[in-house]
Amino acid sequence: MLFACMMAVTAFGLTDTLRYTVLTTEKISGKQLVWSDGPNQISYAYQFNDRGRGPKIRVDIRLENGVVVSRTVTGVDYFKGAVQEQYTLSNGTATWSNKTESGSKAVNGPVLYSPMEGAPGEIELALRLLWKQPSRELDMIPAGKLRARHVKNHTARVNGFPEELEMYEFSGSGGPPAYLWLTPKHEFFAEVTDWSSIIKQGYEFLVPELIKLQDEIEEDYYAEQAVKLTHLPKTAVAFTHVNVFDANKGKVIADQTVVMENGKITQVGKAKKIKLAAGVKEVDGHGKMLLPGLWDNHAHYDMTQGLYHLAGGVTNIKDMANALNLPEIKGMVDQDELLGPEISIMSGFIDFAGPFAGPTGKIVKTLDEGLAAVNFYADKGYQQVKLYSSIPVEWVKPLAAEAHKRGLKVVGHVPSYMTAERAINDGYDQVIHMNMIMLNFLGDTIDTRSMGRFIKVAERARQIDTKGPAVAKFIQLLKSRQIVVDPTMAIFEGMFTNEPGKMAAGYETVASTLPPEIRRSLYRGGLP
Repeated sequence: MLFACMMAVTAFGLTDTLRYTVLTTEKISGKQLVWSDGPNQISYAYQFNDRGRGPKIRVDIRLENGVVVSRTVTGVDYFKGAVQEQYTLSNGTATWSNKTESGSKAVNGPVLYSPMEGAPGEIELALRLLWKQPSRELDMIPAGKLRARHVKNHTARVNGFPEELEMYEFSGSGGPPAYLWLTPKHEFFAEVTDWSSIIKQGYEFLVPELIKLQDEIEEDYYAEQAVKLTHLPKTAVAFTHVNVFDANKGKVIADQTVVMENGKITQVGKAKKIKLAAGVKEVDGHGKMLLPGLWDNHAHYDMTQGLYHLAGGVTNIKDMANALNLPEIKGMVDQDELLGPEISIMSGFIDFAGPFAGPTGKIVKTLDEGLAAVNFYADKGYQQVKLYSSIPVEWVKPLAAEAHKRGLKVVGHVPSYMTAERAINDGYDQVIHMNMIMLNFLGDTIDTRSMGRFIKVAERARQIDTKGPAVAKFIQLLKSRQIVVDPTMAIFEGMFTNEPGKMAAGYETVASTLPPEIRRSLYRGGLP
């Protein structure tokens, strides 16, 4: 019933089901259907498979004068947890409930609801309502605002005929703007990224073209931010009366002045003892901490993250899998055309083609293609290759040998039906994610390409004798081979311990500083 085809002539002009394709690295991974059961009613069915994860939901909406007055969502979410979400707007009161929250709010005039779970195509309803407002802006329920801006028109060629499309920018709900493609009738057409896209069925071939156009707009936006936010002092800069963290000694030194000139620290000492030369720019550091730049050792970097990293004090990252244009993005950061941390280490992603293949990088069908991918990344200046979960076990040794021959390190997930111990013996230099270490002690019969790599650890890790001989032997192997473990413990803390409706652990002191939508996401919970 979820994907029933409904036939009706409605206020939306729908005479049949509209169909959309979800693509992951050019492979079909899901779909969205849109239909109507009657006037002022519209329904969406949306699902995709992301390595065993992914939602399968149905959204039923009723509108009055373009305003959503009733919205129901059922199905399962990205981690396969049950979804039951309700929203109503009646007599000036908005009421909502989902697995993390429930509430009501008096409203005056049209508003938009920000769903916990939803279908991409619903943005068309928001745009139609926003376009009726002179400001192109509306309040969101439960909190925040949403703004829309027309960016550009584009004429695509489809079977030799022109197809008019429009790009819109959406902002105001927290973070950088998002870009989507609609038709001149404000019908949802596509949302495209390097990792995953959704587009109207039959137009899948347009995804690369739309990504290229969108990249140009995004690059212009972030280049403008770089000009607007970058300040290059012509004199020395002094951070006065600041608390300094001494990383070597592991302590905080109070009331210091730190002088920087031409990109180098030239003086550090007690504030009262350092006399500043005339013309030095002073930054008042009272009540603040000056830290060395932080490293993010497991990033999947894109342009939208740069300002977040810098705001968090991150100056260097190790990128652990990305689109093939990462070297170009790195070059733009290095040339100060984009604001962001230095991309110090690039990891070229390689996985075997199949139903659980990863969402980016090089997806290969043969060992020879895998070896060619290793050399591709070496030629592009990458420092390491990352092997993923679908790589055949017998490929690891030759791929690792080729990578080492080219001076690259070999890192990654442990492929399905392989232990971490064998991966290390076959050439791994780094094991990524702590669950891959725990799986080492659960045998080589677990399919780790999908949710099993999380669920089996959650269910059985407590049975591992961490003080027993098997663990001791494995730790000695790590030590003797100087193997790096990139544990990403924060991911699993949230995945295994967070509960719906309760704030994610560790965010209590900073949640109030976050935009409403990001703050709201802290209550989603972990695995069902």
